[in-house]
Amino acid sequence: MLCITSFGMNITPQTAVKSMKDLLSREEFDLPKTGQILSGKIISVSKNNIFIDLDSAGIGIVYPGQFYDNPERTKALKPGEKVSTILMEVENDEGYRELSLKAAQLTTAWQDIKEKKENGEIIPTTIININKGGLIVEISGVQGFLPLSQLSAEHYPKVDGGDTTKIVQALQKFKGQEFSVKILDFSEEENKLIVSERAIREETAKEELAKLKVGELVEGEVVEVTDFGAFVKLSDSLDALIHSSEIDWKFIENPRDILRVGDKIKAKIVSLDGGRVALSLKALKDNPWLKVEDKYQVGQKVMGRVLKIKSHVIFVELAGEIIGVLPIAELGGKNPNEVFEIGKEYEMAIVSIDPKDHKLLLTLEKPKE
Repeated sequence: MLCITSFGMNITPQTAVKSMKDLLSREEFDLPKTGQILSGKIISVSKNNIFIDLDSAGIGIVYPGQFYDNPERTKALKPGEKVSTILMEVENDEGYRELSLKAAQLTTAWQDIKEKKENGEIIPTTIININKGGLIVEISGVQGFLPLSQLSAEHYPKVDGGDTTKIVQALQKFKGQEFSVKILDFSEEENKLIVSERAIREETAKEELAKLKVGELVEGEVVEVTDFGAFVKLSDSLDALIHSSEIDWKFIENPRDILRVGDKIKAKIVSLDGGRVALSLKALKDNPWLKVEDKYQVGQKVMGRVLKIKSHVIFVELAGEIIGVLPIAELGGKNPNEVFEIGKEYEMAIVSIDPKDHKLLLTLEKPKE
C-alpha cells in the first residue's frame, strides 16, 4: 500500500481523500448563498452593467433589470463607492456572481435607518411631496413623514387660524428642496418612518433657553411678520415671537406697519412657557396705565376714536395711548357699523378703570351720580 510521508506523518490514500473532501466541504460552506446580502466596491458603471468587487467572494455583476428603481440614484454611483447587493445567482455563464441592487435596497434600508437613528445622524433629504399634515421625504429608499410639528421655525407655515388649505399652499414651495433631518421613530413592520427637522436644533436650543430669564433684554432679527405678530431670530438655534399686542401700547391694526423683515431689534423676555420665548417691545416703553388715574376718572366725559368693531365690544383709543372698550349692548340692538365709522371720534364717558389689568370701560352716556 502506497504511503506518503510528510513532516513525519504517514498519509495514506484514504486519509488524502478524506482531507480533500474536508477541503471541498469547507470551500462549499464558504460559498455565498442565493439571497445573501453581499457588500462590495464598485469597479465600473455603464448603461449595460455594473461590476462590483466582492473581495473574497469574487467579482459580481449587476444587469440593467436589477439597477435601482430610481434612475438618478443609479446614475450617481461612482467607482470605489461601497454598495450592498443581494446575490441572485452564485455563478452565471460568464463566471460572475449575479447581483441585484434594487432587491438589496429595501432589505438593507431598515438596517441603515436603524443605524442612523442610533447614531443620531443628521440626514440630508429631498422633499418629494406634501400633504396637509406635513412633508414626505425619502431616506435609504424608504418614504418617511416630516410632520408640521417637527419643522424648524424657519420652515413652519405661519398661517393664522390654522387654515388647512392655506397651510398646504404654504408648504408647496418646499417641494424639491433639501432639508436636514433626524430620525424620530420607525417601524419596519408598520412601514413607518417619522423624521424631524426641529430635533437638530432642539438640543442646542434647550441649552440656550436654560440661560434665559424673564425680564432679560435680548437682541434679534425679525425674520417674518404676520397678522398676529413677528418672529424673531435670536440665534441659529433659537427663535422668539412678539405678539401684536406686545408691539406697542397703542392699538396696532397691522404689525407690518411697525416691523419689517430684517429689522434688528432689542426686546424684553415676557414669557418662557412651554419652551417658547415670548418677547415684548412695549415693555421697553413707559406704561401709560401706571398714570391712567392721574388723567382719567370714572364719570369723566372723553373723546374716543373708534379703532375696531368686534362681535361684543368696540375698541376705542383715548389720548395717551389708552385703549378702552365700549360694549355693543350700549347700542340697544343697533348695527354698530351704522352708528360708528372706523377712525372717527365720538363723545363717551368712563364707567370704570382697572389699571392693573389695563381695562377701561366706556359708555355713550355719562353715568348718573
